[in-house]
Amino acid sequence: MSDRIQQLNLLTSGDTLFLVAAFIGTGLFFIQLLFNAFGGGHSDDSNGEFDTLQFKWLSKQAVTGFLMMFGWMGLTATHEFEFSLPSALGIALSGGALLLIITGSLFKGASKLHSPGSQFRIEDTLGKKGLLYQRIKDGNSGKVTVILNQMTYEIDALSETGEDIPSFTPVKITKINDDKTVVVAKT
Repeated sequence: MSDRIQQLNLLTSGDTLFLVAAFIGTGLFFIQLLFNAFGGGHSDDSNGEFDTLQFKWLSKQAVTGFLMMFGWMGLTATHEFEFSLPSALGIALSGGALLLIITGSLFKGASKLHSPGSQFRIEDTLGKKGLLYQRIKDGNSGKVTVILNQMTYEIDALSETGEDIPSFTPVKITKINDDKTVVVAKT
C-alpha cells in the first residue's frame, strides 16, 4: 500500500497532464475501435476528410492519436528515461505532432483511392444505349439499365415520345430530365 502512495506522490503536475492525455486518447481510441467493429461507425465526420479540396488535418482520429501519443510518450520520457519535465514535454509534443502528420497523410492518401466507377454522374449516360428493365406505360416512368465505367446502373426513365415501351427493349438515352431521371427512345 505504501508503494502505491509513493508512486502517486511521484506524479508531478506534468505527469498528471501526460496521464490525463494518455487516458483520454486511449479511451477515445478504444471507443472508436468498438464503434467501427460493431457497426456504430457509420455516422462519422469523414465527409470533408475525403474531399481533397476541403481536406482536414484535424480529424477525430488524428486528435485521438495526438492525445494518446502525447500522453504515453510524456510518461515514458519522465519515468523510464528520467528526462526533465521540459524535455519530456518537447518529446511528447514532437511525438503527438508526428502522429498527427502521419494520420493526416494516411487520410489524404486514402482520399485518392477511388475508381472512376465509384462516381456516378447522370450526365455521363447521355447518348448511351441501355436496356429498359421496367416498362414505361401511360406516361409514367420505367427503369433503364446502362453500363458506365464497367458498372451497371439502374436509372428512372421516361419515354421521349410518350409512347409505351415494353420491358427488355433496347433504348438510347437522349436527354437528361433531372438528376435522377433520363429520357429514352427505342433503338
